[in-house]
Amino acid sequence: MLKLGFVLAGNNELIFLLKPTTKLVGFLTGSTSIYVLDNGYYHSKLNIIIDKSCSGFNFWILCFLIVTYSLVRFFKKTSYKILAVPSALILAYPFTIFVNTSRIIASVVVHAQTKRAIFNYQIIHESVGIITNLTFLVLFYYLFEKTLNSKRKYAEPA
Repeated sequence: MLKLGFVLAGNNELIFLLKPTTKLVGFLTGSTSIYVLDNGYYHSKLNIIIDKSCSGFNFWILCFLIVTYSLVRFFKKTSYKILAVPSALILAYPFTIFVNTSRIIASVVVHAQTKRAIFNYQIIHESVGIITNLTFLVLFYYLFEKTLNSKRKYAEPA
């Protein structure tokens, strides 16, 4: 259902991901942006637009699923398992904003370094996104599972 919502969504519906990401990108790069309704946030200093495709929505869904899977396996009580689902949405959100901002900044830096390269910018842009998202996703899962497992050890009677 979330994925269907994304397909039907525009920039306005994804403002909850776009706005904090663009604010953080602006803060870290010293760039200001303007919101253009059909296009997204335009950063003139960086010459980039942060729009629906840059929202990190798919990453948020993946983080949500990882957290949900881990928490449902962790808890024994059904009520805790049920509460894990909305909790997972909330837990995945700040991490998504952080990773999305990192991905955009990395893409801007790589683009600046490869302007004269013979590579197609779109291929470089997508490659940076894939590498960044996959690295953070694996790291997130590993650390989240490690944290839960350490809590499980201390919760078990000796």
